[in-house]
Amino acid sequence: MATTRFGLTWWGQRWIAALETLGRAYANRLPRGRTYARNGSVTDLTVAPGVVTARVHGSRRTPYRVSLRIPVFTDPQWTAATHALARQLRHAAALLDGRMPEDIDETLDAVGLSLFPAARELITTCSCPDEANPCKHVAAVHYTLAHTFDADPFLLPALRGRDRTALLAALRAARTGTTTSGEPNDNDHGVPISALSAAALFNAAGDLTAISLRPDDTTDPQTTLRRLGPPPGFDSPDLLAEAVETAAHRARALMHDDADDPVLNALRHLGPATTAELAAALGQPADDVRTALRTLGAAGLVSRTGHARTTKYHA
Repeated sequence: MATTRFGLTWWGQRWIAALETLGRAYANRLPRGRTYARNGSVTDLTVAPGVVTARVHGSRRTPYRVSLRIPVFTDPQWTAATHALARQLRHAAALLDGRMPEDIDETLDAVGLSLFPAARELITTCSCPDEANPCKHVAAVHYTLAHTFDADPFLLPALRGRDRTALLAALRAARTGTTTSGEPNDNDHGVPISALSAAALFNAAGDLTAISLRPDDTTDPQTTLRRLGPPPGFDSPDLLAEAVETAAHRARALMHDDADDPVLNALRHLGPATTAELAAALGQPADDVRTALRTLGAAGLVSRTGHARTTKYHA
């Protein structure tokens, strides 16, 4: 049986590093906590703004109650954080794609914030009699939480007070120069695109989806391939002809996709999402959404990761 690993992503590793710093004086509790986590002893794990709660099944019949508490960001702090992230296109792009940018804390540090709690911010409690902090039950919840963060990095900002939907909406509003209600921001007059260099455009605010690109279809997709000549490992460009034709066909499908497709638009707005999440967002039956996703997948407009109920679709 495969051994469960914790901290497969950089943000999961960062959370575990914080735990190991906190538990340096009680290092013997950490291996026992990992064993509890691997054995599935942690149940009813709940992440809410400012608090994580869970039950840990130990040596007694009644599970131990564990809580982890950290301060949530205030509204002004979240406004500062959102604008700092929105100013970095790579951060906005990564978050909209369901990933946590590796240098996100460097960006947030500029406004005096961090998603990860300092030792003085983290308050842990457990109903067991062990006076150590963290005890093995608290450690087990930490490891399980890191594993949960690996799967869903948006639980980190949720713990600080902004769930995925609210954070992405605020990011879009900040980049388009509007408020979250959709009203224009009078302080943002915009910059003509002709005045921007490629480097400046990468960091510029604005809604990239508002840029309409409709290049003409090529009559011969293989022209560039013939012009470049045979690539290494191929005697003739003709061997790639079918692959080039297929790629060109898919590119045209992506370019001319149906902008009014509600499922595709919802997926672009939400980011990677399950069928159930899309159905809830659209107010449509899950079976109808599933059928639409199959059609979009066949057209190359969406892809999927995971399996069964954990399957997520990507636009």
